[in-house]
Amino acid sequence: MKKHKILTSKELKALADVLDYFEMATKRDTAISKISGGFAKAEMFNYDNKYIDILLKWGVQSDCQYSTHIENFKLPRNILLRKMPVVMKYLAIEDA
Repeated sequence: MKKHKILTSKELKALADVLDYFEMATKRDTAISKISGGFAKAEMFNYDNKYIDILLKWGVQSDCQYSTHIENFKLPRNILLRKMPVVMKYLAIEDA
């Protein structure tokens, strides 16, 4: 069984920035930022030496409406430490 290289603190910081941007972009692109109770949460659920697996949950949760969408994505791990704006790293996210 092949061992996966543990994420470094620099990779974790870069990943946190990408996930924050992913959440913000999801809220903007789905227009849930304009709805009370709109949310988006992106989190890493697995990784290997090539990809970071991301789970995106987004929707609306309020007293009169509850709608949730769950999607899986992946981010090439080698993109995390590249010297580029967060938006460019975000654009490297792929459907899983």
